[in-house]
Amino acid sequence: MYSYDILPEVREYVDGMPAAALASYAELIGFLELTPWDAPAYRQDKPDANMRKMLFGPGSEGIAVYLILDEQRRVIVVSVTWVD
Repeated sequence: MYSYDILPEVREYVDGMPAAALASYAELIGFLELTPWDAPAYRQDKPDANMRKMLFGPGSEGIAVYLILDEQRRVIVVSVTWVD
């Protein structure tokens, strides 16, 4: 299991998302804590890199970009975007 962390400025953004988005984001956190490597690489030209991206929400309205620190068993969310 990985620990979940988020950059402070990204946390502010997440805190301002609509309630429906927050439920989907909570599911994303569960995914990140259990299987963060199962998401596609952030850059297609670096498929083994530890920077990943994941769509979330019922219609994929959100995208999260995160960094996996495998030695620390830690995931850090560095960007979140939600489109209404």
